[in-house]
Amino acid sequence: MDFDFGKQKEKKLPIKEKTQTSLLRYDEILFLECTGNLVFVFHTKNKTPYAYTNSLGSIEAELAQFGFLRISHNRLVNMYHAQNLNSKKHQINIGGDHILTVSRRKWHIIKEFFNS
Repeated sequence: MDFDFGKQKEKKLPIKEKTQTSLLRYDEILFLECTGNLVFVFHTKNKTPYAYTNSLGSIEAELAQFGFLRISHNRLVNMYHAQNLNSKKHQINIGGDHILTVSRRKWHIIKEFFNS
């Protein structure tokens, strides 16, 4: 599983909130979390996530080739910011501040990434 994380700086994700659109570079995204059709984008710029309407499936299709992996039914993680893995608890540390639980079904994918 090889990703070219250098390409992340070239690409931007358009985030359309009510009256404005923000462009967030892929390398600034830590992870995305979905609740229904509302997607929260956690990023390196500040502690408040962006929130906009979309489906995680369509975002995953766009971001998968840039090193974003799905760790559960409602989370997509930028592996560029993955720092360590806790095999006992099935958790991954993202960006130093976020410890996320990986589902049993997705655990082998995350483990493969760390072993490659």
